[in-house]
Amino acid sequence: MTADAIKEFIKLAVVCVIYLVLAPGLGVYLSRNRFAERLTLAIMVSMPSWFPSKLTLMVDSIEFYRGHTKGFEFSIIVATGIALCVSAALRPWPGYRPRPPGFWFYLLYCALACVSLVVAPNKVYGLMAAWKFTSAILIFVGAYHAFQDEQDLLWVLRSLAITLIVQALVCLKLRFLDGRWQVHGWFEHQNPMAMWTYMCAIPLLSVAFAPQIKRGDTMLFLGGVAATALMILLSVSRGALAAFAIGAAIVTGMAFLRGITLKKCGISALGACGAVAAATLALNSLIARIHEDSSRENPEDLRPILNRQSLYMLRDSPIGIGWNNFGIVNSLPNDKYVVVLMDWDASRGFRIIDEMYMAGPLTESLFWLVLSETGYQGFVSYLLFMGITLWWALRGMIKYWKTPLGYFIGGVLVALALTYIHGTVERVLSQTKNMSAWLIFCGFAARVQTMRRLPFPTFFYPPIESTPRRELPQPA
Repeated sequence: MTADAIKEFIKLAVVCVIYLVLAPGLGVYLSRNRFAERLTLAIMVSMPSWFPSKLTLMVDSIEFYRGHTKGFEFSIIVATGIALCVSAALRPWPGYRPRPPGFWFYLLYCALACVSLVVAPNKVYGLMAAWKFTSAILIFVGAYHAFQDEQDLLWVLRSLAITLIVQALVCLKLRFLDGRWQVHGWFEHQNPMAMWTYMCAIPLLSVAFAPQIKRGDTMLFLGGVAATALMILLSVSRGALAAFAIGAAIVTGMAFLRGITLKKCGISALGACGAVAAATLALNSLIARIHEDSSRENPEDLRPILNRQSLYMLRDSPIGIGWNNFGIVNSLPNDKYVVVLMDWDASRGFRIIDEMYMAGPLTESLFWLVLSETGYQGFVSYLLFMGITLWWALRGMIKYWKTPLGYFIGGVLVALALTYIHGTVERVLSQTKNMSAWLIFCGFAARVQTMRRLPFPTFFYPPIESTPRRELPQPA
């Protein structure tokens, strides 16, 4: 047995221990300790910000590949989801159902995406994607089961705020101590970090307007929002900055639709002053970014070229060219679609060197990536799951309109909608960190959907400060 084989065997053994022993064991403990379960949920919410090497372990890793997964990926977030599922099964809450709303919709997407493996040039790479995305459903289910009462909501929000503040400190270090310009924190790239920050911050800002939230928590939540603004500015991500500004304006408007209060006016005035100050401080960086882009010839032309490659792939294979196979099909020695990029480079006067096309870039559009890799059937089922998450959040917001939960799920609705729109030019939801955060929020939306349909009142409905602390009923 070679050294590499031994290394892979050790990785697999570690993964089996975590997934099959430690995670279920933790679930047994959590089922007996509600505080520990709540703490675990709060930690799970922070995990997408962790350093990649602390978060995932790859079996059969292929470092040179540029696809959206480079091996059979195992994640601490998935293991935490397993623990939360086991805990819920051993101590079910009122209205418990093992499979949340949307469970079969998500698995339908995974199953239909696997149809593309029939024609995939490298079926092992496709199985890597199938494992990653299918196992990720445990994140969705775990978040759904653990999100049970108003104290869980507060712990989630506090965790989001603290996580954003910590990540902002990391970004400040990278900018002012390490001398980096476009900082990315503990993420692989600044765009995933920026999109993750506003996905977390918009619900925080929305809940900060709720009159039931105490002053200390309000200040903490606003601190997380301010940290987000700082990180987006340090990342110099113009798309994320626009999305964050639009999202903040929408949740502010929805807050005033619920009624005008001194608290809401104060937060809005504070936000306006902060926006002016941030715009002043960030002006030089944004101008420098614009000048940098304008100094490059046709800097934005590559995105349409890669989308054109995706279109040709879809025309040739309506069921997709293979999950996680885009980087193979658009790279030499497969020259069928590489010529699109070669012709574009030649039209700009570049010399064509084969070595430069051995590892072609993936399309930046999430939706074109899904279309080309998994075909029409994968794309439609993916949009279906996205659509129902928005529908759940919308109905939950209407049901709990003036409660903290209504403020929160309204913020989730806005954050998800902006993320989906942003996905037209960024494929970050195919990446582990952003995908995990997305599924956590989808799990919360599914939980609200379940509560909305229950025939009896839930712990979320009364205002937070007037709700007595009490444990969930134990099963007979």
